Order: sequence, then structure tokens, then C-alpha cells
Amino acid sequence: MLLDPADCPEHVWASIGVTAVDGTVHRIWDCERCTAWTKEPLDEDRRVPWADADISK
Repeated sequence: MLLDPADCPEHVWASIGVTAVDGTVHRIWDCERCTAWTKEPLDEDRRVPWADADISK
């Protein structure tokens, strides 16, 4: 059973995917112990163009 976020002593974050929010790409994080989740914008400076990514070939 998952805890209420207020009762979670220390969140254990797991990345569960990415999504676009208002045109900005965000990574979605979910706590493995409770029902908390959060999002953070991806750092555009670390973006690799698709043509340069190994998986694009």
C-alpha cells in the first residue's frame, strides 16, 4: 500500500517518462513509496539533435 505523501519519510524517486508541458519537455518522477509525483524541465543545453543520436540510425 502506498503512503500519503505527508507520511512518506523520504521520497524514493523513479523516472517514469517525459511529456511536453506548455511546449517544454519535462521528465516525470514518481515516488516508489507514496503517491507523490513531480516534474522537472529537461535541460535544453544537454539536448542532442535526433540526427546525432545513436538510436536514430
